[in-house]
Amino acid sequence: MSINSASVLQILGGGPGGLATAYYARKAGQEVILYEGASSTGGNARTLKLGDCLFDTGAHRLHDKIPDVTDEIRSLLGPDLLSVRAPSRIHLNGKRLRFPLSPTDLLRHLDWTTLGRIAIERARRRGRTDVTNFKDWAIGQYGETLARMLLLDYSEKLWGEDTSSLSATISGGRLRNLDLRAFLRSLLPGDDSRHLDGDFLYPKYGFGTIFDRVAESVGQSRIRCDSRITKLSHEQGRIQSIETNGQTLEAQDTLISTLPLTLMLQILDPEPPPSLLDIARSIRFRKLLLCVYCLKRSRFSENASIYFPDPEIPFTRLYESKNRSAFMAPEDQTAIVIELPCHETSRHWQMDENRLLQDVLTTLGEAGQIQSEEVLESAVYRLPFAYPILEVGIENRVRELVDYLERFANLHLLGRNATFRYLHTHDLFSQAKSLIGRISGTSDQG
Repeated sequence: MSINSASVLQILGGGPGGLATAYYARKAGQEVILYEGASSTGGNARTLKLGDCLFDTGAHRLHDKIPDVTDEIRSLLGPDLLSVRAPSRIHLNGKRLRFPLSPTDLLRHLDWTTLGRIAIERARRRGRTDVTNFKDWAIGQYGETLARMLLLDYSEKLWGEDTSSLSATISGGRLRNLDLRAFLRSLLPGDDSRHLDGDFLYPKYGFGTIFDRVAESVGQSRIRCDSRITKLSHEQGRIQSIETNGQTLEAQDTLISTLPLTLMLQILDPEPPPSLLDIARSIRFRKLLLCVYCLKRSRFSENASIYFPDPEIPFTRLYESKNRSAFMAPEDQTAIVIELPCHETSRHWQMDENRLLQDVLTTLGEAGQIQSEEVLESAVYRLPFAYPILEVGIENRVRELVDYLERFANLHLLGRNATFRYLHTHDLFSQAKSLIGRISGTSDQG
C-alpha cells in the first residue's frame, strides 16, 4: 500500500519508535500527526535534570551498527555526538569484573576450584537445539556454575520470573566470546581486545537529545502531547476512528502504532474475540524504578554501567551518565541512577519514596559507600512499561495478536512494546526507515 499524499500519516506513541517514524515520514515529504499520552515525547529514552546534574531514563548508548542510521543521527547532532570509551563492570562478591565477561578477569578474581568447575562444565557442555526455556539454554551454553553466577540470578531479578519459565529468545550475545578456546587464548598476552565493549557514541548533553532533535525536525505543530488514545473503532477491516481526550478523530489511510501490543487489543471497538483478549491480558510488562542520586563528588566510578547479579541485592544495574559525557554534571558533582525492576505487587513499587531511596542507598553498601552528606538531591522515577516479559510460549501468543491486528489494512506496528521485540536505537531507526519506505513505495529515504 502506498501513502495517499493528500492524507495525514497518524502515529500513536511519541517514544523513540514513534519519533523515528515521524522523522523519516517527514523526510519522505509526508504530513504527519503524532499522538503522545504523556506531557512530553521520548518515552523511556529521555534526559532529565536533578539539581545541577543531567541523567538518562535508562543506560542508553548508541552503537555504530548501521552506518546510515549513525549518519542520520550525526546529521541531527553534529559535533554534539561524542565518541566514548567507558567500559562496564559486573559487581560480584565485592569485586568488579569486566563486561562482557573476560576470561582473564575470571582467572584474576575467581578461586581455582570454581575456575576448574567452569572449565570442565564448558568442555563437557553440548549446545542443545531443542531447549524450550532460558534456564536450559544458559546452562547448555555456559555450564551450571557460570550460568548461575552471571545469567540466571540476574535474569530472575530483571524479569521477576524463574528462568525456567522465560523463553530462550531472551538470550543475547553478551557472553558469546566465553568458549573454551577463548578461555585458553586469553592466557596469551595481548589477546584481550576482543572482549572490550566500552566504545560507543553518546550525545554531549544526554541520550534524550537525539529524540529532542528528532522532535524539532518533525515540528512541534505536528506533535500532540497529553493525547492518550482510549479507543480505536474499526469496521470492514480498517481502523475508522481514534478517540483521544474525549474527541473522536477520523483515522487516515495510514496509522502506525508504537503503543503496547496488549493495550492495542484492549482499546479496539468492537472488541476482539474473547480468546484474544485473554491472551492480551496474560501478557505482562515489567515495571522499573529509577532511584537517582545527585552526589557531591566528581565521580562515583569510572564505568558506564555496573551490573549486580547477586540475588540478595534487589537492583540490577547502576549507571553514571557523567562517564558517558563530562557535560552531564558540574566538575565537582555526578549523578548515579540505580535500576530496580518490579512487579506492581512488589514491596519496592509500593514503598514510600524516601524510604525506598534510603533502602537502596544502604543496600549499595560495599559497592560504593555513599555518605548521607554527599547526597545533594535524590528522586524516584517510575517506568510502568519498561520490559516485556518474554515467557515460554510468548512467541505464539504474540503472533496471534499481531496477526489479528495486521488484518486492518491501514494499521502498522513498530517498536519494542508494539511487537514484543528487544530493539536498540539503531534498530528502531532502521525499521522506521524501512516501514516508511514500504508504505510510501520508495526504497530509500536519502
